[in-house]
Amino acid sequence: MTADEAWLAEVQARSFDRATPATTSSFPAENRMSGAQLAVMLHPGAYGVLATTRVDGRPHAAPTSLVLQDEAVWFPTISGAVRLANLAVHPWASLVVMRGDGSDHAVVMLEGPAEVMDSAAAEVASAAARYGREPAWATAWIRMTPEKILSYAASPDAELFRRR
Repeated sequence: MTADEAWLAEVQARSFDRATPATTSSFPAENRMSGAQLAVMLHPGAYGVLATTRVDGRPHAAPTSLVLQDEAVWFPTISGAVRLANLAVHPWASLVVMRGDGSDHAVVMLEGPAEVMDSAAAEVASAAARYGREPAWATAWIRMTPEKILSYAASPDAELFRRR
């Protein structure tokens, strides 16, 4: 098990330990992803929807790519993006990544504190480049440290979990 797989699995286990009965019934144990499956869903360059809270309290959601590095999820962005102003006031974000459909659909939801970084650590850029996804256009990065991870895989052995 890689460090990312272990970390993702640990955060998910803690999340379900403190989840409400409604959450645990919506995400039955037999359909939760393993750490390895979470890492596949969150591979560098995967796309999801990042949600933040606008300064006036309204929700804001926008698509984004991502990179896992050092027990955090990094999102490339540009200076002046709405999400940066949002995080300055409400430093918390949610990410949803979905793949597949029908009996092979899967979803991962992450929530946690987020901070704006002027640049990504060299390791983040290196991880993105290894997958041919280095966003040279990014003038800022968001670093989210998930405190909550929930997952559901309709078919835990689906083709979508094959490593990229």
